[in-house]
Amino acid sequence: MVKVKICGITNLDDALAAAEFGADALGFNFYERSLRYISPRKARQIINKLPSFIQTVGIFIDDSPKEINEICDYAGITAAQLHDEKMSLKDTLKVVPRIIKTFRVHSKFQVSEVKWFYEKTGVNTFLFDAYHEKMLGGTGKQIQIDLAKKLTASVEKYGYVVIAGGLNETNVEKVVKAVKPYAIDVASGIESDIGKKDLRKMKQFIERAKSA
Repeated sequence: MVKVKICGITNLDDALAAAEFGADALGFNFYERSLRYISPRKARQIINKLPSFIQTVGIFIDDSPKEINEICDYAGITAAQLHDEKMSLKDTLKVVPRIIKTFRVHSKFQVSEVKWFYEKTGVNTFLFDAYHEKMLGGTGKQIQIDLAKKLTASVEKYGYVVIAGGLNETNVEKVVKAVKPYAIDVASGIESDIGKKDLRKMKQFIERAKSA
């Protein structure tokens, strides 16, 4: 059964609803320029009220390993999702929680990038998001299904594949059946407004993903 990560959590009501509906992980965006930014203090307040078996993922861009460690420790984050291509491999491995490495898939993307990162770091969970020249996630753009299938088939030998980008309650079942990823990630696709989830859509998304 596919794992479901609900990303862009900004409030307790959405977090508790996601947990009740069966989400496996919740994503908290600590990138201050993000439309779905949440402060470490507010994230901590939410996380402290979550059921014990929900994974919490921190989204980081342009943060130092020290900053990542401090935020994860303070807020109760169990995995760090890294978007920063500039962070050195040596520093990346100092991050305390488990790591999810994000790749934004563009027309020239090569699976060899994943292989190289895996061999150099041992990180084994990779999130593929649709490329957008101005935005990092939450764009609503979708990776083409055929490309997602090829990526999943090619990368599974190195670890676990998470598919993100353009997913919603109407297309998630089709994508999961066709691509068969380890996990899927959604943010904007189930929102009623930026940073606020539509609970009906979120419930349908989770149910349809897990029954696919």
